[in-house]
Amino acid sequence: MGLPFSRIAVNAFPAQLHGDLLLKDVEDALQATGLPASALELEITENIALKYEDATGPLQRLHEMGVSIAFDDFGTGYASLSYLTRFPLSRIKIDRSFVQKITDSPQDAAIVRSLIGIAHNLGLEITAEGVETDAQALFLLKEKCEEAQGFLYGRPMSASDFEEYLRARTFFTPTVGDSLLFRH
Repeated sequence: MGLPFSRIAVNAFPAQLHGDLLLKDVEDALQATGLPASALELEITENIALKYEDATGPLQRLHEMGVSIAFDDFGTGYASLSYLTRFPLSRIKIDRSFVQKITDSPQDAAIVRSLIGIAHNLGLEITAEGVETDAQALFLLKEKCEEAQGFLYGRPMSASDFEEYLRARTFFTPTVGDSLLFRH
């Protein structure tokens, strides 16, 4: 439709992580849609990673094709921090349960600040999930969190509503003085 976008994130399911099924599914989807591999991001949870350590091979091949791999809901599972280097990750997504309390809880603020630092030190991008207030967005912006998602920016919507939403918005590059990551 000619609208700009940087990537499309898709949740991977446990059944897809067996053998080369995921690799074939992704290759078929990219071919059928014409979507460049660099525009696709697969999201896996820590708990899935714990159960399917043998998935690192197919995920590595996808990563080599240009597909991004993200740990979704990071911080709520039981994975060791070593999983951040064991899997071919491009991004971690901080779970909303930490983000919700960053302005009220020094402990949650410290966890989020630390996760941002770990991600940056490992060369990973970071997304904060569940941002609902300007204060949360400002905290994340000051801590150099690259991206945020949540009800502050939009509610779930149909494809046609999303198209209209994109057409009606002007995006900008934020600076530390800005309280929102993008404006309406």
